[in-house]
Amino acid sequence: MNAAISPQAAATVWPAPDYRTVADSVRELFQFLGLDTANPLGRWIRPGMTVVIKPNWVKHEFGDNEGRNVLFTHASIVQVLIDAALQALDGNGRVIVADAPLQGCDFNRFRRQSGLAQLETDYARAPVSFLDLRRQWAQIDDASSYVRAVHPLAGDPLGYSLVDLGARSRLMCFGVNTRFGVTDYCAENTNGHHRGAHRYLVSNSILSADVILNAPKLKTHMKTGMTGALKNFVGIIGSKDCLPHFRAGSPRNGGDEYPDSNWLSEAASPVRELLQTRAPLWMWKLARAGARAAWPPPIHGGGWHGNDTLWRTVHDLVDIALNYAAGGAPRPQPRPILTLVDAIVAGEDCGPLKPRPKPCGLLVWGEDPGMVDVTCATLMGFDWRRIPLLSHLCDAEARAFSSFRGDWEPADLVRRGGEQFAAPVGWAGAIEAERSRL
Repeated sequence: MNAAISPQAAATVWPAPDYRTVADSVRELFQFLGLDTANPLGRWIRPGMTVVIKPNWVKHEFGDNEGRNVLFTHASIVQVLIDAALQALDGNGRVIVADAPLQGCDFNRFRRQSGLAQLETDYARAPVSFLDLRRQWAQIDDASSYVRAVHPLAGDPLGYSLVDLGARSRLMCFGVNTRFGVTDYCAENTNGHHRGAHRYLVSNSILSADVILNAPKLKTHMKTGMTGALKNFVGIIGSKDCLPHFRAGSPRNGGDEYPDSNWLSEAASPVRELLQTRAPLWMWKLARAGARAAWPPPIHGGGWHGNDTLWRTVHDLVDIALNYAAGGAPRPQPRPILTLVDAIVAGEDCGPLKPRPKPCGLLVWGEDPGMVDVTCATLMGFDWRRIPLLSHLCDAEARAFSSFRGDWEPADLVRRGGEQFAAPVGWAGAIEAERSRL
């Protein structure tokens, strides 16, 4: 595929055949952008700064995807960003590589699979830290998602700040009595953060950064349609129970957890919560097998195109990452966020946890995460106007964290270079672009 660049270098797509060529490909990309070859990130990073690299460490590989490079950001992407940041710091400053994986991520297993353990060894003498930002880990049966036990974790050594967006939150429109939920977390805890306020428990390592290098993995997503630059900021949180993923019930009841027409979802939702926390594993597996055999398949946890909640939460988090400091106070100036998307092997269909590998051989770079994701969605064969996470970037409220206005058409740039990704089951037929647009 040919490289493509938007106006003002907002998002650039660059070919990278495989992970062995990442360093060379990124170097060529920076040259194409006209950056200093000796210090490509020196425009943004200066000595004395703290730089956070935010990869996508969603979960350890399991099942059919073990060893297929589709779940998390590849270590070679992280390594090239560490080297570029250290080069710009010139011996004065520090680099933090950090994310909050899902509670079910076995981090020791992840470290071995992802190459993180090797990175820790390689940079042991450098001013580089690697952090799991979670405050708890859940032992989960990968085959059934059954929670066996929950264990506390140390989390961010700098602690966390409770950032209250108040009326600035994109969730404000729902009022104070909305019943928010997050699958496998206590709904009461979630609603406690969003009743009369909109509070997020954010890592201080993130909020102390001078620059964030955002390194997401491109995949489809059951609850937002796609995940890339914007959705990656879910990982700045210490406790995911403060992140509304859906509103309980169906649209006719004021919710978006599942469609009105899916009777099995309505029946299964309370049963799922009961079995997950109280039933033995054999009963949980039996219930899941019955649900999988049903038609239409039950939608749960907001995993469909009618989800009008999670995109708002994501917008809040990007706003925080750009505009807030440790302690929860607004920054005097927005924090630079630079994105390098790992789309060498992307993921389609049942993303983000059980995607099918989609080899693309691409890197996507940009200074605006919204424009990066609009470009990525187009490359995936999706119409960004049909994805709420992206279409609402045109709203006035989104100006706090994105310069995208909807007057820029990435389809003109990729010129049929993308491939059609299979959308998740709850989004199939709802977000695919008309071929005439590509």
